[in-house]
Amino acid sequence: MTTQLTPVQGTDIHKAGQHSSKSLQGCVFEPTGVARLEEIPDVHRPVPEGGFLWFDLTDPSAYDLETLQSRFKLHPLAVEDALHAHQRAKAESYPGFEFVVVHGVSRTEQGTLGVHELNLFIGKDFVISVRHGPSFSIQDLLSRWDRVPEHWRPDPSSLFYVLLDAVVDEYAPFADALEEDLRSVRQRLIRNSSLEAPEMRHIFSLSELAYASHAVAFPLKDVLTTLLRAGPPVVSELEVPYFRDIRDHAEHVIERLALARNGADRAFDIYHALEARAQAKTSRQLAQVATVFLPLTLVTGFFGQNFGVLVSGIAGPRAFWILCVGGEILVAVLTLYFVRRMGRR
Repeated sequence: MTTQLTPVQGTDIHKAGQHSSKSLQGCVFEPTGVARLEEIPDVHRPVPEGGFLWFDLTDPSAYDLETLQSRFKLHPLAVEDALHAHQRAKAESYPGFEFVVVHGVSRTEQGTLGVHELNLFIGKDFVISVRHGPSFSIQDLLSRWDRVPEHWRPDPSSLFYVLLDAVVDEYAPFADALEEDLRSVRQRLIRNSSLEAPEMRHIFSLSELAYASHAVAFPLKDVLTTLLRAGPPVVSELEVPYFRDIRDHAEHVIERLALARNGADRAFDIYHALEARAQAKTSRQLAQVATVFLPLTLVTGFFGQNFGVLVSGIAGPRAFWILCVGGEILVAVLTLYFVRRMGRR
């Protein structure tokens, strides 16, 4: 299969202008497998016999979708879902087409979760993709199309496979980076003797990232299982093993994100355990100090009663230093010795 890009090669639709005329691009797939990209496509152009049309929109206007709705008889409820983002992942059948919503993930510069929603209309001779958030390069998607097995008939299900494969492939590097961050955090917690507030905030942000990404990825498994039972034009018989492979990759990533959630919880547990140990160490030191001063207070209090019988033996400086100061030091040393010995048990 070959790809012809007309008029601009490698155009990224996410970087196109904000006007509705530039949010829509199209691609004509010929029966021979040739894909011809059009930056400003003719929505009403005829479908090539044995081929299909692909229209791709990023953050579209209502006008763009209304035009495509009229051209391909799209159900208004599906169009409304595609126009407004934040839909749940799902696969729904309508007369003449299948409507699918899936989500990709990435990490923003601030370290938060970036979600890209992909809404797909798949008919027997057309594919319409509506994307919200960061998007793929058209060139990258068409490069993936060129790697589709030659024995596949160029039909909408082949392109549908390419789009889903691109979405699911995003999760693996995301999970790799998240696992590495959590592993690094746990190692720092074990190595460092002092705990700082920024470390706690970092653990919290990673925990939020792990939980949010798992919530986004988890519905993919059910959606892909539903699609495997859909049949043509959504999934042809030749493509079932490949769609099953996408589902397996999605399940593996979901398991990894679930483990990342547990890893974030373990990091919290390690932090709290180290914090509790530091507090226990401080409490133990204060208890030792208090224990040392307790007999000293008793001795000084007893001899400070100022009775003649108690002070008659202290007749000069020599007796004062030996009996009073020396006695206090002896009591302190003995008490500290017994406190340390008990603490090592």
